[in-house]
Amino acid sequence: LSQASAQRHRRYFLLNNKAVNGNESLSRAPAPTAARPFQASAGERPRADCSMTISSVRVAAERLRAVGARPTPVLRSDWVDATAGCACYLKAEHLQRTGSFKYRGATNAVAGLDAASAALGVVCHSSGNHGAALAAAAAERGVPCCVVVPRTTPGAKIDNMRRYGARVVLCEPTQSARSETAAAEAAAMGGAAFVHPYDDAAVLAGQGTIGLELAEELPQLDAVLVPVSGGGMVGGIAVALHALRPGVRVIAVEPKGKGLGRCLALSQRVLDPEAANGALDTIADAIRTKCLGPTPWAAASQLLDPAVLSVDDDQIRAAMRIALLELKQVVEPAGALTLAALLSPAFKQLREEHQLRHVAAIVCGGNIDLETLFLHVRTGP
Repeated sequence: LSQASAQRHRRYFLLNNKAVNGNESLSRAPAPTAARPFQASAGERPRADCSMTISSVRVAAERLRAVGARPTPVLRSDWVDATAGCACYLKAEHLQRTGSFKYRGATNAVAGLDAASAALGVVCHSSGNHGAALAAAAAERGVPCCVVVPRTTPGAKIDNMRRYGARVVLCEPTQSARSETAAAEAAAMGGAAFVHPYDDAAVLAGQGTIGLELAEELPQLDAVLVPVSGGGMVGGIAVALHALRPGVRVIAVEPKGKGLGRCLALSQRVLDPEAANGALDTIADAIRTKCLGPTPWAAASQLLDPAVLSVDDDQIRAAMRIALLELKQVVEPAGALTLAALLSPAFKQLREEHQLRHVAAIVCGGNIDLETLFLHVRTGP
């Protein structure tokens, strides 16, 4: 971070640490203890030197067009507008191929492989959506695909990956287990290319095409709310919008407990390396990664708004119910994250403070078991 940007994040964090009470809050936590340097897990290489630019995003857009992918629609709701207090534009990435935004990054990464590398196949670890996306991209290129998933992955997502041709391998639900198992599978395939779900410049560029579409379709935007896990989508969108619409605020939305606002305020990607190996306790199974990857952090930490909106499980369930009843859309918990944020008191504070009149929200995915969907929408507030 530049000194000015770091001071901006720190000042915002300290001022707002006392500004919002209750469950709907800006991300914050007590003062941290000194963190030890983060060590990359076995099988992964650090990628902090992000080379992604707006040119990379435009190349990714051309690759997506080449396989027939089209821009996702923007949904509107008078009820959501009235409740949120501004014009809301819901970018329907749950209607993307394979049911999530992940298709963009996976397709760009696979398309960028040379013929010899692609022939050996591709491997990834995933909570589900990236795996399905990589399997689809691999199938389109005619190469084998192996996906390593935590054993806690919902059955609907495993079925989705297999439907697109992936060989699925289960592992323990930790970052180290995911990385080590993926590395072993890549070696067993004779040196298959590893496509990281978020810590890869080609993946970021693919996700950045969402920002390209928003800039072209909605020039009136004041802000965009983006769900955040490892940071591939928020990083790509931030780079694209900074180049094309630098006045648009890119606001991360996280499951409660992630603490990204604290990381931005302290200019520190990983605050607790031991805790970073685990998963967040949230119903949003697609976004349980605790820390941004080195590549998204390098690309976007200076570009993100210092405000980070946090939502809890009850808010997510309520938003899933609203999506079903008001928008007539089925979304998974992670896909409901930004809608939950739009309807929160914390967003109202931001909207009033910054006079936000036109706000986009990324609905990132719709892959969910019917039983789980019914459980959440039935028990939602």
